[in-house]
Amino acid sequence: MKKTIAYFLLLFIITSCSEKINESDLTNLDGFWEIEKVELNNEILKEYKINEEVEQIQYTDNKGVRRKVVLLYNGNFLSNNVKQNFVVKKKEASYYIENKTDFSAWEEEIITLSKDKLVLKNKEGMEYSYKKRNDIKLETNGKKE
Repeated sequence: MKKTIAYFLLLFIITSCSEKINESDLTNLDGFWEIEKVELNNEILKEYKINEEVEQIQYTDNKGVRRKVVLLYNGNFLSNNVKQNFVVKKKEASYYIENKTDFSAWEEEIITLSKDKLVLKNKEGMEYSYKKRNDIKLETNGKKE
């Protein structure tokens, strides 16, 4: 009996600690995201200390566009204008980003999404961790106002 109670208590703790993503959280996708690390089976494959590139995500109504933005040392930036379209779909209890380009299509599960953290997992099990960049302003081309 004690083992059964302990099992259910452990199960409750595990399920209550996992982050559930709600549809309202998806608006947090919109913005600039800088990759921090790539993991596979909880082992860090690559850690990014300095990034010259960030991903700009423009998200509205379960669809959006991703593009790379290169940060320059003088505070300005360049966008490569290569757009990667995506849609967000809910499957069972998880949300997935379905990416599509002229050359490829792939899917990423949204593991974590908050106003300043994003973790995506691909079908090979690799997890990509990003942090939000709030210091980039497209309308000023990176110049101080």
